[in-house]
Amino acid sequence: MKLWWYAILMLGLQLHLTAAAEENATETIPVDEFRLALALGYGRLDNPRVHAKPIETFLLPSWSYYSKRFYLENFTLGYSLHESDNLLFDLQTKLNEDGFFFEFDGLNKLFLSDIIGFSPYKAQVIRPNSNSEPILNEIKRHISYLGGVSVTWVTPYTDINLGMFHDISGVHDGNELQFRLRKSLLYSWGALGFELGAIRKSESLVRYYYQLRPEESGPLRLSYSPSASINYHARLLVNLPLWQDINLVAVTEYTWLDSGITDSPMIDKDGYLSGFIGLSYRF
Repeated sequence: MKLWWYAILMLGLQLHLTAAAEENATETIPVDEFRLALALGYGRLDNPRVHAKPIETFLLPSWSYYSKRFYLENFTLGYSLHESDNLLFDLQTKLNEDGFFFEFDGLNKLFLSDIIGFSPYKAQVIRPNSNSEPILNEIKRHISYLGGVSVTWVTPYTDINLGMFHDISGVHDGNELQFRLRKSLLYSWGALGFELGAIRKSESLVRYYYQLRPEESGPLRLSYSPSASINYHARLLVNLPLWQDINLVAVTEYTWLDSGITDSPMIDKDGYLSGFIGLSYRF
């Protein structure tokens, strides 16, 4: 994979966290206008892989475009099939996040060790009477791209979103079922956003990313049986307008991993934290 594509993936790792916070919550999004924002601050994503250090970044771009039906939000493409005051029905394509934990391990070895504080490591699983252990930091997986439908029911209390997505990139042929509850609160000083969600990942998706292959496990036969898994997450967004086109944005999200993933010998955490805080300037 080319180096420029690795750089794009590093940005995409945090873009989904900052997009909702960068728009002025009291402003209507214009149609047929490309928007670009740059956020300067500190972003971090914990990596649940064995012995992996967190991924860090200090500059994040974000972009969007909306026409009457088509829209682009960073790496998410969408087409509106139906829109009313209380129901939104869209076709969508988006990146699958599991692959980030593997692609950026490779990026670290190329040229970002000093920038993001990511140093080479040799992760080993120790087993009695074994002369060869799997080198988990050399495992490679590809990022997949998902396509499907997203339905949002807008109520006075919360927005309820349900998405069904399948791998359209031919990486693992798996799928995700996504459920989210979202709430935005507007104040004179800015806005708050809350989200609770659950994502069901199919067995084939979990198997591709988290099961060791025979050539990766060596002579060891580790007892792990992948299964469909449901991860849960909670997210908090803060948007504080400071000057025209300049906002203070903060977002943090914690994801709880299902046992179908944490039982993998590649994973040593029950969950992971991601977030960003900084100043965003909208062009």
